[in-house]
Amino acid sequence: MAWILVIEDEPDQVKLIRLRLEARGHRVLISGKAKEGIELAAREKPDLILLDMILPDMHGLDAAIKLKQNPKTRPIPVIAISAVGSPDFTKACLQEGIVAYIRKPYNPRELFKTIEKYVRPGEAPKVDKPKRAAAAEKSYRDKLSEIEKQFKQKPPAVHPPARPKSEAQHESNIDKMLKGALADFRIPAEKKLSARASTPVPAAEPGPRPKRILIIDDDTSFGRVVSARLAGHGYEVSHALDGISGLKQAFQRRPDLVLLNLILPAGGGETVLANLRKYPESGHIPVFVMSSLLSSKKLEEKTRELGAQGFISKPIDPEDLLYIIESVIGG
Repeated sequence: MAWILVIEDEPDQVKLIRLRLEARGHRVLISGKAKEGIELAAREKPDLILLDMILPDMHGLDAAIKLKQNPKTRPIPVIAISAVGSPDFTKACLQEGIVAYIRKPYNPRELFKTIEKYVRPGEAPKVDKPKRAAAAEKSYRDKLSEIEKQFKQKPPAVHPPARPKSEAQHESNIDKMLKGALADFRIPAEKKLSARASTPVPAAEPGPRPKRILIIDDDTSFGRVVSARLAGHGYEVSHALDGISGLKQAFQRRPDLVLLNLILPAGGGETVLANLRKYPESGHIPVFVMSSLLSSKKLEEKTRELGAQGFISKPIDPEDLLYIIESVIGG
């Protein structure tokens, strides 16, 4: 069978894809970052690349372009996998040489049907490592049973990062980060935030917490409708109406996803995103930028320029937004 490189940073997706590929006899290479995956592709020359479009260090389309610019990796077929992407973005991917675009959550049969258009039995080298030979002894049915067992197991508890030693120290750290942000916004540091900007941090509770989403947008009707829909599906939603209060909530609440409008009072979205990326407490948070003024193409270009993880063209149906969020951070 074939060598397949999977460039994907979501552990559950990696596990699922890997087990299913190996069940079909393929050999799998894994990379969680775009740069590492590009280097791995040039060194190992896999038969096919599955490439996520939302990666921590580089936009997936940029990674695909780099793969096609390198003579060593140009011939390798690349299949994009993503939870987001307008028709214009899908078209841009295909224009850059990506052979297929698969939307998450995908039907496994459709994904592997697409894969098998480009890799077939007998294309890999005949000489395999002993480990590969041992793996081949398992039947296809045994492998599927193994998949079911692993995915029916209760996932391990996720332990949040250690909190500051005291609430006072925590607030002091937030004040320092906000002062740095206020310098960028050119607003006096002594200016107090409005009451609407402050959301108390809930006391820590045992067990896994609900996924947190922060909406930074001065469109109150959008925030109200979306917040109600997301809360109804178990998400913990907070809403900030301007850039500074949005930053404060991001520093305090450590959300799992930020939905950020590009045009905001008290600090534009670009400045908010730049300040989120400055600090280790918030630099890892996925950010989707939003706009009702830019076309999908312009917004996609702006997303790549800013280094955000995705984009949303407004207006968007709440159900479509829910689909995107569930695909990116889960339920």
